[in-house]
Amino acid sequence: MAVDEDVRLGRIADKLAMARAMPELLTAFGVEGHEFVLEPPATEAAVSAFEARHEVALPAAYRLFLTELGDGGAGPGYGLGRLAALCDRSCHHPGHLAQASPYLPGRRYLDDWEQRHEDPPSPDRLFMPGTLQIVSHGCSLATRLVVTGPARGRLINLDYDGPLGPYVVEDADFLTWYERWLDELVAGFDMGWFGERLPLDQPDLITVLTDDPSPHRRLRAGESLMQQPKIGEAAWTALAHAVTADPDPTVRAALLHDLTEQRRDERRRPDPASADANEVARYARSCDPPGLEALAIQRVLTLDDIVPELDSGDLERSRYAAYILGRDFPWTSQEKVLQELLDSVARRLLADPDPLTRSHGVVVVNRFDLDHLHPMLRESQECESDPWVLHYIDWCLTRKARLAAYSDDPWAADPLASSNPWESAPPF
Repeated sequence: MAVDEDVRLGRIADKLAMARAMPELLTAFGVEGHEFVLEPPATEAAVSAFEARHEVALPAAYRLFLTELGDGGAGPGYGLGRLAALCDRSCHHPGHLAQASPYLPGRRYLDDWEQRHEDPPSPDRLFMPGTLQIVSHGCSLATRLVVTGPARGRLINLDYDGPLGPYVVEDADFLTWYERWLDELVAGFDMGWFGERLPLDQPDLITVLTDDPSPHRRLRAGESLMQQPKIGEAAWTALAHAVTADPDPTVRAALLHDLTEQRRDERRRPDPASADANEVARYARSCDPPGLEALAIQRVLTLDDIVPELDSGDLERSRYAAYILGRDFPWTSQEKVLQELLDSVARRLLADPDPLTRSHGVVVVNRFDLDHLHPMLRESQECESDPWVLHYIDWCLTRKARLAAYSDDPWAADPLASSNPWESAPPF
């Protein structure tokens, strides 16, 4: 074992002992089940047998943790699962871990991530290949370790049933991620879903918010600042500046919303009807492409904003407009006068040559209760060749039978289907 690795392991062991000695941490989320105690380390023979069975080599940092510190126990969420239990159900297909995971560090994937990157529902479906679920955070929230693929060794946060796609957290490897969990616990952070914040201190977060070229990373830096146990004056100033000056309209709108909703310092809460809010909407509409997500966050998105994007001639722009319509359009009973326009938009989406756009069209039919288009969906079933579109048509046509027992989530797999990946995903 290299000296640096020995130092890291020793530091983690010391921090675990420190956490055990702090009574106030024993009431933190998920700690009751492990009280900062790890299970005994796994033997080299057990780890090697797991790797041979699944035809993989575990990422070095995770493997080191297993064999030197502990096989399960203390960890984020409800604690780390034991290696022998991780594949009981979530990767039961042969070769599951050897297939490459496609997910890359960067922005959180949109809600249509499954259609873009995963196999359609079927009895033999491989869900999230190349990854192991190592932590459950409760409900449908989980963290998975990338075993095979370009992000090998990194951790992915995923909400199985919710409207959030996968997010590859920024920590470089398992040991860095695990040590950050301990550091944030001691520092007094809310540990509800660990890994969502950027692993930076306030000065570096301010630098990212101000200067990073990625709008998604700037936004996450702003959100991370607002989750700090204590927010400094420089951070408040940077957040207020981003609302009026960030080049990306979604960053402006999301941070304005977060500042408006925050309860940390009421003096910092903008008036929702302020000039800033009006300026964000004006700015979003002036951009090319327009900031549809920003307008949705502000609940001022209209069909007049969406339809030109459907006609843009750019496949990804039109897909995104259809996606936003099905997910974020601010639908209220007063807006049902738009039923005829929605009917027209839905029909064109259902007839689109792009299967992902057709799937979005099915979601639009369901979300806006366009039941009179169900005969069109049934006709489409006869000639549709894309398995994801067929899955969504079946989901839409059978939704009323599910409403009494299940949440009507347009991006979740059919809860009545035997191939439901969520049913077998959480292994502990």
